[in-house]
This record gives sequence, C-alpha cells and structure tokens, in this order.
Amino acid sequence: MTLMPLLLGFFLVLLAGLLQGTFILPMTLVRKWSWEHTWATFSLLGMVVFNWMITLVLVPNIFAVYIASPPRDLAILALFGLGWGVGAVLFGLGMARLGMALGYPIIMGLIASLGGLIPLLVFFPQTLFTPRGLVLLAGTAVVIVGIVACSVAGSRRTPSTTKSNAAPSNALTAGLVIAIVAGILSCLPNVGMAFAKNVTGVAETLGISHASSGNTVWALLFTLGSVANLAYCLYLMISKKTLRQYWNTETPRNLSLSALMALMWIGSFYLYGAGAARLGRWGLVAGWPLFISISIVMGNIWGLWRGEWQGAPASARRLLNLGLVILIVAVIVVALSNSF
Repeated sequence: MTLMPLLLGFFLVLLAGLLQGTFILPMTLVRKWSWEHTWATFSLLGMVVFNWMITLVLVPNIFAVYIASPPRDLAILALFGLGWGVGAVLFGLGMARLGMALGYPIIMGLIASLGGLIPLLVFFPQTLFTPRGLVLLAGTAVVIVGIVACSVAGSRRTPSTTKSNAAPSNALTAGLVIAIVAGILSCLPNVGMAFAKNVTGVAETLGISHASSGNTVWALLFTLGSVANLAYCLYLMISKKTLRQYWNTETPRNLSLSALMALMWIGSFYLYGAGAARLGRWGLVAGWPLFISISIVMGNIWGLWRGEWQGAPASARRLLNLGLVILIVAVIVVALSNSF
C-alpha cells in the first residue's frame, strides 16, 4: 500500500473523530427550545434526510438490494435499528444530564469495547479465551476502570459552580445509568453488521463495491433508529405540552444548529468508512482507536470549554483526566485485538 492513500485515510479518520466529538456542541447553543425539540430535528435530519441523501449517491440501487435480500435478515436489522434508536435517545439524555466532559468518555468508551466484545460473544464464543478474546476482555476491564474514575470525579465535582445540567447525588447516578445503557445499546449496529453478511453479499453481486456495501446496512439501521427517537420526542412534546413552542423567533437559528449537528454526526460515519477503507488492514487496528480517541478528547475539550467543570476541585479534574487517559488506553487495547 502506497503512502498517499494511508495518509489520506488517516486524515479522513481524524476529521471523522473531530466531527463525532463536536456534533453535540450545537445542541448547547439553541434558544427557546426544549431538549426534545432539538433532538427530534437532529434525528429527522441526520438519521433520515441526510442519511438517505448520502446513501442514494453512494448506492443508487439500494432498493434493489433490499428486494433481493432475505426478509428475515432485513427484519433482524430493523430490530437492531430500533434497539440502537433507544440507545441514541439515551445518548442524548445522558449527555444532557452529565455534560460533554463526563458523558462522552463514558459512552464512547463503552461503544469502543463492547462493539467488539458483544459480536465475539454472540458469534464466536469459542474464541473468548484465545489471545484475541483475552485482549478484548482486558480492554473491556480497562474501560470499566476508566468509567469508575470518571464517575468518582463526577461525584466530587462542585455542583453549585458548574454549568452542567447534571445534578449531584441521585441525579448523577441516574445520569451514569443512562449513559451506561446508552453505551451498551449503541453497540447494536456492530452486531447488526455481523448479521448482515447476506445483505452486503447481495449488494456486491449487484455491482456495489465492498467499501460501499455496508451503507445498505447503515441506511436501514439509522432509519429504524429514527423511529424510536422521533416517537419519544413527540411523546415528550405532547405530555409536556411543548409542541407549540417549536415555532418561535429562534426557530430559524435552532434549525440551522440542528442541521449542523446532524451533518457532523452522519458525516463522521461516512468519513470514517471512507478513511478506514483506505487504511486496509490498518483500518481496525489504527483507524478505529484514532476515531474513538479523537472523539472522546474533543467531547472532553468542548465540555471543559463550556465551563462544565468550572469551580470543581483540582482533585476532581485530575481524576477526570486520569479516567480519560484510561479510556483512551482501553480503546487502543481493544484495537490491538484486531491484530490477532
């Protein structure tokens, strides 16, 4: 493999990580909207509109692929998409409760480790105690240590001087539980991709390149995921009687911010896919940890920039930084398992 494709691949993965770690930031800048207004707009634009615009450009005959695919496989993918959608809702709620500096490392750390471990347990349990399985288990254990460090740091943060929406004691506990469940459910696309061999195989027989065949899976997963997100947001608007508040003087500004949020989110996945394809066998070994690590660091930086930990004791900040480093190390350990 020549040097230029490798450099371009790493650049695309780096850019993808920056976008993934930043996409929540516009949500913190909206005005006169409740959480459900912003999240519903983001879900509709990112998971449906922009997702299908990109997909139809890359895979113009995607509906022919679905028609030729086994219905059972499509149903399984749809189920995983709905489960992932619940995880996406919890991701948004967890970030709102914990803030970017604390919530992002925990959720992304879980996605990085369980995204590899769960498919291994489901499809290849006999390899659990092979070198690859043991390294994955070690990486998952390190993730747990990092989450504990971040959680303890969060409990030591001074609540009265922080700008975060996360509250002390039981509110912090609830936020941590939401974030952990979000991290677990957000791994379902990885499991779904393992179930999707027949669908991607049909795509390749219809002339779609191996690098683009996975888009047939993402399109279905993200679309079904939007159902859970939009349904929950609509429920909140009706139950809280905030539906009419969607249209106000700040709506044009908020729509722009939500569109930016959606573009960064969906764009990060397609950029990562394009970058990893150019990295070849290094895509999983080096590309994946770079993507997750950069997103974790960026989420943490934006959270600190917003003043989420302003006034917190120095010891709490040091512990948060330690937890961040531990989670990045865990991502690297998980990636090393792909070299076996």
